[in-house]
Amino acid sequence: MILYFYRTAFLIVFYSIFFINSSNAQYAFEKYSAPSYKTYNTWKEYDKIATKGTYDCTLSIDQFFDNKDSITIQLTWFAAQIDFGMIRIFRNKRQIQKMKQPGSFSPLTMKGGLVLVSDINGDGYKDVKLIQQGTGNGVMGMLVKVLYLFQKNDALFQKISFDDMVFEGHRAERDVDDDGNHEIITMNLEHANGHSYWAYNVFEYSNESLRNVNFKVDYPVLIQYTYKRNYEITQHMSMLQMKKYEREFPSEYDVK
Repeated sequence: MILYFYRTAFLIVFYSIFFINSSNAQYAFEKYSAPSYKTYNTWKEYDKIATKGTYDCTLSIDQFFDNKDSITIQLTWFAAQIDFGMIRIFRNKRQIQKMKQPGSFSPLTMKGGLVLVSDINGDGYKDVKLIQQGTGNGVMGMLVKVLYLFQKNDALFQKISFDDMVFEGHRAERDVDDDGNHEIITMNLEHANGHSYWAYNVFEYSNESLRNVNFKVDYPVLIQYTYKRNYEITQHMSMLQMKKYEREFPSEYDVK
């Protein structure tokens, strides 16, 4: 009975420590502040594949602009042109922009795509971030298309998109130097010395494009891919060796 008591007490303490440590675990960049988002996913679908060969999804946000005008984002997939899609932006139902999106969209992934709104780059204007889930299996099921619409001072938008890998719905931007412009953290799967690693790079939106700013926090860093979530920067490589995995731009980077 005494042995059972001590064994039970030990297990309670062990699991308490384990779960407390797990719940408090975080990536190094998560100590920096993130934007405050409003989240939307009320997409309306217009399936005209049979009649016009198109599939549209639209999402409207009331009182988006400074003067309380609404914004509507429309994504269009073309059955005959699957190598690109179309993004249309409307202000109070009047189209103000149209741009091609390489890689297209898909009826399987368009509806329900996560839309987040915040002033990401700290210029006083609301920006839009859209996450389109991929259709891969296994690890590739983590692949998403990230699309930003950065609002400019003329109320038009700069579109930036790229491929990324995420554990959850999206990865929050982080203000690593406390200047109000939240940096974008990307994650890619890399292979080195017989192991797989998550490689993290840091980018900043500046002059209507992204630029790598790893120097601000001594990135990139690599975290070994394991059977459970791992938060520790690998000790198998020096910072100089990890520099090999610095990227000028994210994967499938596109600017419009």
